[in-house]
Amino acid sequence: MTWFKTLRDLLLPQPRSRSCLCMIVSEQEGAEIWLDDHKTEFLTPKAVNIPKGKEVKVTIKLVGHKDHEAYIRSFHNLTYYHCNLERIPLRLISNEIYHSASL
Repeated sequence: MTWFKTLRDLLLPQPRSRSCLCMIVSEQEGAEIWLDDHKTEFLTPKAVNIPKGKEVKVTIKLVGHKDHEAYIRSFHNLTYYHCNLERIPLRLISNEIYHSASL
């Protein structure tokens, strides 16, 4: 968000920004957002700054779900990305495994 001190600042042309705002949303709220394989403190849904015109690897991670990866490149000031994380199926483990593993 841009703040203007005076009306003159508002009316004068603004220099082109080198970054854009990307709104990252997942169907499952609270997923971790990783940018270019670096963990951020952000959780979905969240608007994050990404370099304008440069491809950025976005990884969305949530416990019990498969990691979701996407490559985002935008030349606009505002971009929106939405994903639905695939749930990892739970498997029941029989007690026989535990008994055969003991000495």
